[in-house]
Amino acid sequence: MRLVLADNDEGALELIRLDLGLEGHEIVATASDGGGAVAACERTQPDVLVVDYRMPPGLNGVEVARKVLAAGTAGRVVVHSNYLDPLVMAEAEAVGAQWVAKGNLAALRAAVLG
Repeated sequence: MRLVLADNDEGALELIRLDLGLEGHEIVATASDGGGAVAACERTQPDVLVVDYRMPPGLNGVEVARKVLAAGTAGRVVVHSNYLDPLVMAEAEAVGAQWVAKGNLAALRAAVLG
């Protein structure tokens, strides 16, 4: 699968880039903020966008999911975060994104595969 990864934490971004790359996925772009994630999806049209929820300043992961899914510039969106607010998680699901707890690489791998 072709993936765009977005996270403002360089260490977390490198971890998921390495892990998902080793799983055989093609990482077509990375971004460190919401605007960069939207732009990367417009440029590359990935199968899946994996995006952190909180990436200040600017768009959060749910807002990014809403934009790229409405525009059709990503096939699916997985929001990964250690911010586990049930209302925010429900908002992500309402826009069509899947929510995965940050750091749970097995769950992230499964979510990417759909």
